[in-house]
Amino acid sequence: MNTISTDSQLEYELQELYILSQHWLQDLSFLEDEMQFFKNILCKYQETGTLNEIPSKAQDFTTKIREQEQHLDSLKRKVPEFLVFLKPFIGDQKKEMDLSFLEKYNKPETELRTLFAAIKATKQELFSYTEAIMTTEKAVQTR
Repeated sequence: MNTISTDSQLEYELQELYILSQHWLQDLSFLEDEMQFFKNILCKYQETGTLNEIPSKAQDFTTKIREQEQHLDSLKRKVPEFLVFLKPFIGDQKKEMDLSFLEKYNKPETELRTLFAAIKATKQELFSYTEAIMTTEKAVQTR
């Protein structure tokens, strides 16, 4: 069995971290699409006049989505900044690491996880809300 030298193992882990961080950009793109989908749902029900019956709830969703978009925009800046920060640690351009390295990694990762959870919660609430509206519309149409 071959053992990997500490430098090679560190290099491998840094490359893995870089690849993982690049995937964050794809995650952000997915979340951006999700929020556009949410806005389309709200717009559809506003066009039919259904949301006008409960404007505060529709406004709550609009506000929540807007806040999540701002968080997303912030992450869309932070992730590329982290990739630029990480790049010199990979390959021949070795830099000395300290605890700030972990802090710089943990911050965008934690924010991304938090945003995913918030968007998932919004999705569940929005689907429940629109399902209730569709049920109400269907009941009104069958009268």
